[in-house]
Amino acid sequence: MAAPMVTPLDAGAAAAAYNATHTRLAVADLAGRLSLWQRTEGSAGGWTLASSLPAEGLRITSLCWAPKEFGGVLAGGASDGSVAVWQEAPGDGAWRLAAVLKEGALGVQDLAFAPPELGPLVAAAYADGAVRFFEASAVLAADSWELQNYFRLGRAAGAATALSWRQPAPGLPPLLVVGTAAAGAQVWAYRRQLMRWEQEATLGGPTEAGGRSVADVAWAPTLGRPYDIVAVAAGPAVTLWRVMGAADSLEVEQLTRLQHAAEVWQVEWNLLGSWLAASTDAGDVCLWRPDLGGEWLLLNRVVGEQQAAA
Repeated sequence: MAAPMVTPLDAGAAAAAYNATHTRLAVADLAGRLSLWQRTEGSAGGWTLASSLPAEGLRITSLCWAPKEFGGVLAGGASDGSVAVWQEAPGDGAWRLAAVLKEGALGVQDLAFAPPELGPLVAAAYADGAVRFFEASAVLAADSWELQNYFRLGRAAGAATALSWRQPAPGLPPLLVVGTAAAGAQVWAYRRQLMRWEQEATLGGPTEAGGRSVADVAWAPTLGRPYDIVAVAAGPAVTLWRVMGAADSLEVEQLTRLQHAAEVWQVEWNLLGSWLAASTDAGDVCLWRPDLGGEWLLLNRVVGEQQAAA
């Protein structure tokens, strides 16, 4: 097995995010700076610090990259409810803080850019139970970023904790799955005629999540599959849900529960939607895949350095 690549940081990381091609890494550290790293070419690999800039007094807790169609654009959610947008200038590659959007009084829990077909649009999940959408009419114009729309979860759901978009498909409105603090996960659809978001389905609830907050959600790529799969991580379990049907009459069914030895805090699909990676508080990443009979099996486990040394 190849040795892991190690990138030293000057301060502890509060949030990190790769771009879609995994050639860039953004890290917000506890010292209040944003570092942008570039993967170096060659068989040995490695990372080079490309830029470092202050976070303008914001304590960034989440990061996400815009689709490559919009150039170098990075969004960060802050503990005070702000959403910051950084943009890379074409040509010289210099980064600048383009906008700070302050709409919520409580912290941003997660960020997710929409698929490029929906334009430069980013969704932000807030601790006050709101999901807010920010859009740029012109990506390179700082003053063009503004609040486009929003919705609020029901009071019983608590905070909005995690977000994941469905890939666009003909005949389907924009779909978004939202993790909650107290009511499992929810699927929301945007009704263009009404210009508002409506809840279409619930994936689990307090009982299925064991009373735990949803840590992460991930909508799998479809790639011709007759139904969708959504992963919902809460506590040490990841529940896989089958979602199918028209947007106004979605049918949901629990496929399976993937148990782990420690709390799961992040889940992510591969580009084909055939592998699911789940990282845990134990410092490992579990890789799951279904066999020919549809049973999901733990086929690999990547152990962190500290756990391997224990």
